[in-house]
Amino acid sequence: MKKLFILSGVVGLLMTSCSLDKEPYNALTNENIENTEGALRALHLGNYHSLKGWVENWHRVTEYPGDNVSLSGTTTDNLFYNYNYKRVVNNGRVNNYWENSYRVIAGTNLLMQKLKEGEDDDQDQMIAENLYLRSLMYFYLANVFGKPYTQDPQSLAVPIKLTDDPFEVLPRNTVKEVYDQIEKDLLKAEGLFKSYKSNVYASVYSTQALLARIYLFKGDNQKALQYANKVIESGKFSLLAGSEYNKLTVSVPEENKENIFAIKFVKDLDYADDGWNTIGSMYANILGSGWGEMYASRPYLEEVRKYPEDVRYKMIQPVVEKADELHAYYVNDTYKYESVQVVQSGSDYSYTEGGAKKNLIKESNGAGAFQYYIQIGGKKRTVLIDKKLANRNGYLKYFVLKCSGQEGQAHLWSPIISRLSEIYLIRAEASAKLGDVASALKDVNVIRQRAGIPSAGLWTSSNLKGQTALDVVLLERQLELAWEGHRKFDVFRNAKTMDRKYPGTHTAGSSPILSIDAKSNIAIEFIPEQQIVLSNGVLKQNQ
Repeated sequence: MKKLFILSGVVGLLMTSCSLDKEPYNALTNENIENTEGALRALHLGNYHSLKGWVENWHRVTEYPGDNVSLSGTTTDNLFYNYNYKRVVNNGRVNNYWENSYRVIAGTNLLMQKLKEGEDDDQDQMIAENLYLRSLMYFYLANVFGKPYTQDPQSLAVPIKLTDDPFEVLPRNTVKEVYDQIEKDLLKAEGLFKSYKSNVYASVYSTQALLARIYLFKGDNQKALQYANKVIESGKFSLLAGSEYNKLTVSVPEENKENIFAIKFVKDLDYADDGWNTIGSMYANILGSGWGEMYASRPYLEEVRKYPEDVRYKMIQPVVEKADELHAYYVNDTYKYESVQVVQSGSDYSYTEGGAKKNLIKESNGAGAFQYYIQIGGKKRTVLIDKKLANRNGYLKYFVLKCSGQEGQAHLWSPIISRLSEIYLIRAEASAKLGDVASALKDVNVIRQRAGIPSAGLWTSSNLKGQTALDVVLLERQLELAWEGHRKFDVFRNAKTMDRKYPGTHTAGSSPILSIDAKSNIAIEFIPEQQIVLSNGVLKQNQ
């Protein structure tokens, strides 16, 4: 009797639960599924449950290679190789991500083979939801293991697996073939949805949001606009503003009216120990829980602190060591933090150098606040003024709170896959690439205004100061979507260079990699060696 331990290549799958919040079944047989009332529904909800095992390493492989993060020490954990671009073929984090992605895919394939389209609304709804889940897996797989579509659509991505056969071994498909499959599935799903349940289930809106994203990644900007407009004009979602902005982290996802799709984690159930092995635990220590070893990067801090009103900075917590000292922190030529102790007088700050009193250079931001600089080592350097901060190995502790604190539990968080702000920024980017600068800046300003930035900080065609509309869209995406798995893709799919010349242990050791060209081989992950071995060489390795 064939057990439903569905495989990725030949990696086993444990089919999961009858509830988003329950423990998984050990196994079901084909006969059980055919003869057990509610078995299909259990398998369907089990596919959502499987996302909880998928999402942790999804975050590691998408966010750690970006420029929003700064690791404060070396580690034997394989996440270090995701962070510093020193790829290894036996990275356990990457292999786990591959396995869990195909585990979800196998679960969706199994279920869709059991369902009959057009039989009833309930089955059509389940088919639509699982088409979305499968598409989501393939979207990220293609972008982690394949080149950007706009760079080389004929390059290899990942195998397209459409059956639940545990012994089926398939070669890698091209980036274009994977995107074509995603588009086909999502367009089919769009027409099959019968109801909207909540933002922790796939819906017609999450499907349209993912379609807008894949069209943007493909360079089909007209269709990206079309699908972004569908989501925005639906009126189903609204932007969080002011004091409500923190609902991105602290509320259950269903209470966040900006969320289009999120992976729900449940208080006291998913992380009974407050989350020592969670996404947020690397970013902060809260109530005694968490490693707190990965901090907000210096470039991110400099951008998010340009306007004191920007609510996104509330997602950062500087860890104060001495409250009665003020320091102006800058970065030296070897990408280390240094500081001078300063004294405040009104809006001026002074420090002592060689026995002489000097003032920090002060420049207005045009909105009632100032940016400060220090002339040192023959260079004008940006400073950030804080109370004396704690550090780890010389790296300042700017804790990231965006991935922690749901319902007051230290590191509980329901990771966001799509939300309305991204859709505005998809529309802005598509408009910029189509030459409609006014529309692009208008959408960027919608996001900036809701972040609390004053009118003087909004963009117009006359204050771009040498930047393009696309430049400011990508900068806003960095500010708004940090720690949600976007930044690496945004840089490389737009043929930009990943600039990592800032403090962090990626600068340490021999031959540190501080600049990554979009066409560099290291911009994409190795196929896990374990998968190549199990495929008997059918899977070909990236260079």
